[in-house]
Amino acid sequence: MVKRIPAPVRFAGVAAALIVIFGACSMFLLGAMDIYQTSQTGNLFNPTVLLSHTLHFLQQTWYALTIATDRAGVPYHEYLLLGVGLTIEFCFISMPLALILGFVLAMMSRSRARWLRTPARAFVEFFRNTPLLVQMLAIYSALIFLPPSLLNAFTAGVATLVLNYAAYECENIRAGLEAIDIGQSEAAQVLGLSQLQTTRLIIVPQMIPIILPPVMNDLIYMYKDSSILSLITVIELTQASQNMGHNSPNLQWQAYLLAGAIYLLLSLPLARLARWVEGQIKSSRLGARTDLTSAALLTLGVMVLVGLFCGVLEVGLTFGNIVDAFGELIAAIGLSVAIMVFMMALLGGLVGIPQALWLFIRRPHDVDSGAAEGQGQAGSVAVMPK
Repeated sequence: MVKRIPAPVRFAGVAAALIVIFGACSMFLLGAMDIYQTSQTGNLFNPTVLLSHTLHFLQQTWYALTIATDRAGVPYHEYLLLGVGLTIEFCFISMPLALILGFVLAMMSRSRARWLRTPARAFVEFFRNTPLLVQMLAIYSALIFLPPSLLNAFTAGVATLVLNYAAYECENIRAGLEAIDIGQSEAAQVLGLSQLQTTRLIIVPQMIPIILPPVMNDLIYMYKDSSILSLITVIELTQASQNMGHNSPNLQWQAYLLAGAIYLLLSLPLARLARWVEGQIKSSRLGARTDLTSAALLTLGVMVLVGLFCGVLEVGLTFGNIVDAFGELIAAIGLSVAIMVFMMALLGGLVGIPQALWLFIRRPHDVDSGAAEGQGQAGSVAVMPK
């Protein structure tokens, strides 16, 4: 009879095997990224050579993160702090605005009025099916006639992220609204609640746990999509790491590794927090005692303030810089809303006018056909024998 290995021993063996496998793969990756291994003839499959290159790469990474400077004496960790601050600023400002505009688009998309539904659907399809890079360049270049206070790198970057992600959040919110039983809205009307009260007290609290996971995924995607803002002179995290690599080519891979690690540190806590909040809401431990609509709006407002605070820290925490930051925020909101209204009017006209003309042309034919069909039925009834 074969004696079974105890469960703790099996667990320890599997854990040790995984550590060895993933440790070896990680060492090979880090050793391959070591800049000095390209100028040496050592074989990375030799454990001694692999270990030396891995340790050298990690030592250089720590050096880049702590005391390495550029030619002007600016530490490289300030590059990374500047990039992180701008990334958080743009994402924490753009996502709340995208959610608010996406909610408006979702309500318009569900409207029975064609003059509201058609522009919203045309806007969503256009911004979901065109590249984010093209949208950013179009906003930043085509609107150059606007004054610098209204169109600059900050306002153009925020408007691009807001408009693009508003189209995606519209679909998330629309799916969340459609997942709620329509009978609840009808019951609220019977109880005498207005449309606004029904939306605030009944619809939105049930919609939040449904849309929370995809919204948090989109925020993580926005972290990465914000890297395209470097094309309009915004030094976000990816551009900051590239600047490190340009100033010190021997630290290029270390800079990219640090940037990737920071992106990971920004994303993982948000994903964990979203899952925790979702679990609290579904278990009624949070939703039963909290006005979720007000809590959601407060959270979005706090996100915007955190983003503004990060932006102000980049230039110095003074009263004048705070006023300038709020002024740029208002300009970015105004630019986003103006572009959204203009694009809905333009795209809605391009789609809605041909539809209206087609229905107008077909309507007389349908009416005549219906009338003829009715007369035929009446005649057939008249000649039927008694």
